[in-house]
Amino acid sequence: MQRFARSILQLGAPLAVLAFWGGMAAAAHTYPTGYDWRYQTISVLTYPDHDPRGYFWAWMGLELCGLAGIAWSSELIDRFKAVIGTPHFAGLQMMRVGFLSMCCAVLPDRLLPLPKGHELLAIVAFVGISAGVAQQIFMVIANSGAAARRGAMARFWATACASVPLLPLLLAALTQAYLGLARPSLPWVSPAWRSLGIPIYLSFGVWEWVSCAVFSGCFLVLWHRCAALASTVDARAAPR
Repeated sequence: MQRFARSILQLGAPLAVLAFWGGMAAAAHTYPTGYDWRYQTISVLTYPDHDPRGYFWAWMGLELCGLAGIAWSSELIDRFKAVIGTPHFAGLQMMRVGFLSMCCAVLPDRLLPLPKGHELLAIVAFVGISAGVAQQIFMVIANSGAAARRGAMARFWATACASVPLLPLLLAALTQAYLGLARPSLPWVSPAWRSLGIPIYLSFGVWEWVSCAVFSGCFLVLWHRCAALASTVDARAAPR
């Protein structure tokens, strides 16, 4: 039974990705006026007044994604800490905070009475997951056996790979800074931007979705690498 439970927890990463995209796809499909991911943010799919028939799917997708991510990262920390040490897995801790924030971000205001609670928790979720994935990718690559033999070049490669999940967030921040300076009177991103001729590369909605796609890809790669590392750790810890 314990082995079965561990096997389920080890699948937490792909289950998290599947839950997120499945929930978002279902919510977007039922969006009353037709959802345009280029000029609309993820948040509009979670508001009952925007998507009365589909917001529940978005809520479920985010909740299941967060819970699966917490389960996966927690299971890895428990397996690794006895042999390697928890400080080497700060990225997993950051991811756990990010996934917890994701779960809380969709709670109704009456359950979580924080000013701008949804926006604040959504930012914490994005930053926690992206920074955690980046740190953990660096750790896994830099501490692999082959990397240890290549020295400084391996650390440069690990840094380059770890920067990938952070790049969309940087581009999103740059575009918003540009709009704040060049177009301060422009309303928040919406389908009305199409008629105004605003390029899609300035849309926060685009970079939000691109970030999610990049996170998902990097998260699955990290899951694959961590699974191999976990097998090595288990073999090292097994009694001889």
